[in-house]
Amino acid sequence: MSRNSLKLLSIGIGLLFTAAVYYTMHYNPRWDWSAPGVGKLPRDIIAQFMDQAYDKGQGGTAQQSYFAKDAMDNAPAADDRRDGAPVPHEIRDVIAQGMTVAVIHRIGPARGNPQLDVIDVFRIKDGRIVRRDRYPTRFAQ
Repeated sequence: MSRNSLKLLSIGIGLLFTAAVYYTMHYNPRWDWSAPGVGKLPRDIIAQFMDQAYDKGQGGTAQQSYFAKDAMDNAPAADDRRDGAPVPHEIRDVIAQGMTVAVIHRIGPARGNPQLDVIDVFRIKDGRIVRRDRYPTRFAQ
């Protein structure tokens, strides 16, 4: 093969590859652009959810914004699922691995509920929370 033929072949392959990437990104997106967490790290998504649900007291709004419609939550009666007064909380540690975020925190007494030490484990998919598992625990004072 001549040098010009190889150059034209490599340009053609490059154009085909570029067209395939464009087609895949345009017609088969992997995420829901309306999700509040699109383009953000899972750790940041959870931080924003907790800020809105606990610090601002907008748990119902945060739940609608950050949880997927078919999300599984083993703490459906939690204070962070309802709107109301801000809920005091102290984050002890945040551990993020891939699309899983674990938050170890103390939820202060609020809305008639006692203080609670918990570990919340969140799973993120497409910028939304798809699962939360809550494990009660006791911290050392």
